[in-house]
Amino acid sequence: MENLRSKPFWDRSPLESLADGYKKLPRNFKLCMLATFIIGLAAHMYCYTNMLTGADDSALFTQGFSWADGASGTRWLIKLYWDLLGTIRTPWLLGVVTLALYGAAAWFVCEALGITSRAGVVLVSGLMVTCPTMISSNFYLTSAHIYAGALLFACMAAYAYEKWRHGWIAAFVFMLLSEGSYAAYIGMTLSLFFLCSLKKLLFNEKGDDKRNLARHFGMLFLFGGSMIGTTLICNLITANNTAGRVQDAQAQAATDYVGNIVTSLQQVFTFFLPGTYNTYFHGERVMYSLFLLCAALSAVLVVWLLVKQRLWKRPLGLFLLAADIACLPLAMNAIGIVAKWVHTLMTFSYLTPWLFFVMAVEQLYRREDLRKDWEKLLRWGYSLLACVVAGLTVLCGIRLANICYTKAYARYTEGLADSIRLTNLIEAIPNYVKGETPVAFVGVSDNHFPRQDAYELTSDIAGIGDLYYWQGMYTAPFVLDSYVNQHLRANMLIFPQDAAIFTADTIADQLNDAGINASADEIKELLQDLHAFPKEDCWTWYNDVLLIKLFAN
Repeated sequence: MENLRSKPFWDRSPLESLADGYKKLPRNFKLCMLATFIIGLAAHMYCYTNMLTGADDSALFTQGFSWADGASGTRWLIKLYWDLLGTIRTPWLLGVVTLALYGAAAWFVCEALGITSRAGVVLVSGLMVTCPTMISSNFYLTSAHIYAGALLFACMAAYAYEKWRHGWIAAFVFMLLSEGSYAAYIGMTLSLFFLCSLKKLLFNEKGDDKRNLARHFGMLFLFGGSMIGTTLICNLITANNTAGRVQDAQAQAATDYVGNIVTSLQQVFTFFLPGTYNTYFHGERVMYSLFLLCAALSAVLVVWLLVKQRLWKRPLGLFLLAADIACLPLAMNAIGIVAKWVHTLMTFSYLTPWLFFVMAVEQLYRREDLRKDWEKLLRWGYSLLACVVAGLTVLCGIRLANICYTKAYARYTEGLADSIRLTNLIEAIPNYVKGETPVAFVGVSDNHFPRQDAYELTSDIAGIGDLYYWQGMYTAPFVLDSYVNQHLRANMLIFPQDAAIFTADTIADQLNDAGINASADEIKELLQDLHAFPKEDCWTWYNDVLLIKLFAN
C-alpha cells in the first residue's frame, strides 16, 4: 500500500487526508473519544432522543442573544456558541457535539495528570461523562455544548500551564474563554493544578519545591487576573452597564470576602454529606459508599507515600502538601466565593477526589522502587480496587442518568397536560379576551416538589429544583410565562412579571404599578372563597383582573 505521507496533500483524496490525519492522532485521544461516546451514549441516549425542554431552553428557541446579553451574565462568549451551533435543532446532534467536547476535555485531563494507561484513560473518560454535573447540563440541552466548551477550556488551561513552556500565556487565554462560557467551571482549572502539584510532591523524589511554590503564586495571579479580565471584558461589551451577575458578584465579593470563603467551604462539605438538600450523590447510597471507600483509600495512600518520600526532610514540600490538601476544597468551589450559592450544574470540579484516586494509583503502579513483596502486593491491590471503585461509580452514574431522564420525561408530560388544562380553563371564562385581559396568579407551593415526591431526584440534579420544568411553572412566574406564552402561544397577559413568587402582596404592587387599583388585603379576602387549581372555581374577577388561585396558601 502506498504511503500517504509520500504524497503531497493536493494529490490526496479527501478520504486519504482524513485517514492520514486520523493516524496522526494520539492513541489515548482516540481512546478517550471512544470511551466517552460509548459510556456517554449508554448514560445519556434517552435524553438525546427525548429532548427535555426547560424554561431556559424554550427562551433560546425564540429569543436571540447579543454580545451584551451574554456579557451581562459573565457569559460574553454565548453569542459565538449560539451563532455556531444555535441553528441545530436535532437533540441527538447537540448530544454528539457535547460528547465530543467532553472527550477532548477528558484527554487534556489525562495528559495533565500523567494518566496514560488504557484502564486509567477509560476510567477518567467514564467518570467525567457520567458525573451528576454532566447529567445536570443535559437538562439544559440546547446550551449543554456551552457548558462542555467551558469545561474544555478549563482543562486546556491546566494542561497548558503544566505542559507547555511559557504556558501561562495560553493558560490565561483559556481561563478567559472558560469564564466567558460558564464561569463556574474555572474551579476545574484550579483543582487540576493542585492535583498536578500533589503528583509532584508524592511521586517525584527530586521535586523542585521552590519552583513548585513559584508556580502556586503564578496560578494565583492567573486566576485573579482572569477574573479581573472577565469583568473588564463584560464591562467593555456592555458599555459598563452590567446589570446582571457581574455586578452582583462584584458587590457580594467586596462586602464580605472572608465570609464568602467560609460559605464556599461549607457548601463543599454540604455537597459531600448524605441527606442534605444539595447532596452531590442525590440519595444514591451506593455512590456515597463508593466515595467513602475512594476517600479512605486515597487518605491511606497519601500517608504511605508521604512516609515513602520522606517529605519531613523537605519542609517546603511538606508545607506545600498540607497547603494543597487544605486548598483543594476551596478550589473545587472557587465560584462559590463570588456566587455564594451553588447547585449541581456548577460542581464539575467536585469530581476531583475520583480523579486524584485514579491518578495516584496509576503513578503508584509505575513506581520501580517498590521491591518488597508487601509493596508489590499493595500496588496490585490498589490497582484492582481503583478499577473496581471507579468502574462501579461509572455504572452508578449511568443508572442515575437514566433514572433522572425517565422521571423528567414523565414529569414533562404530566406538567404539559396540566398547563394545557390551565390555559383551556382560562380561555373558556366569559369576558376573557386573549392578550388584553390581565391574569394574576396567586398562591405559593408549600413544598419544593409539587405533585409527585417520586420526582425529587430529578429536581435536585437539575440544579435549581422545580424551576426548570413544566411542573415548575406553578412555583415561578417567569417559567409559567415562558411555557404558556411561548410553547402554547396563549398570548396571555400574566401577572406577576419579573418576580420570584406568586403572593398577594406581589400581585397588588405590580397591578398598582400597571395603573390598576389593587389591595393585597382585598385579594387575600377574595381568595378565601376560592379553591385552588385544578378545581373549576379557582378564579374570580377583581377590578377587571382575572385572579387565578394556584395553591391553597
